[in-house]
Amino acid sequence: MRNMLLTAIVAGSASAAIAGGPTIVLDNFAADPNDQAGGPRTVSAFIVDNPFGQAADFTVDTGFSFDGINGAAIFNSGVGVKQEGTILWDNNGAGLGLDAAALGVIGFELDFLLVDLDFSFLVELSSADGSASLTGIIGAGGARTESLMLGDFDSFGSFDATAVDSVRIMFNLSDDATGSLDFILTEFRAVIPAPGAVALLGMGGLVASRRRR
Repeated sequence: MRNMLLTAIVAGSASAAIAGGPTIVLDNFAADPNDQAGGPRTVSAFIVDNPFGQAADFTVDTGFSFDGINGAAIFNSGVGVKQEGTILWDNNGAGLGLDAAALGVIGFELDFLLVDLDFSFLVELSSADGSASLTGIIGAGGARTESLMLGDFDSFGSFDATAVDSVRIMFNLSDDATGSLDFILTEFRAVIPAPGAVALLGMGGLVASRRRR
């Protein structure tokens, strides 16, 4: 990993977290294999372009430690390298069997220590007969939280929020990959409603409002 990754970490203002209550940690990257999301994670990377033959990788470092934070997923690209990274939670293909609707999930949060350049992302939840996904841009900056509201997800097919079999996040999508990108991701969480909420806001209802046929 390039030294600039650690030396560039600065104290920054975190973006506003989702207005809600408790969160469920799905992965804090402090253990391998991970069992917080209901099954082990798979981390992979694909080199889109490497004009100068530089090193690049996307790995989980369970021994990472900084300012009380333990464990991180580290995306490290050499000069000019464009790479796409993926983290998949699917219990090694057996399926998570996650009832996100019963939990009342209303969104997700990603905690970063560092993002040195803007990059694209995709988050996808899959069930047996459909999926729900969100694409967007994560901006450059220091320590911050990126919030993803489920009301912004698009649903495809017959997505079933009561039986989510896999959760996948793709970073720096190959169609418009950013070169020389580095980031440090320290936690991935699901957000549930605050105690005393008038109604339990399940994932299914929020996603269905944007269903595509």
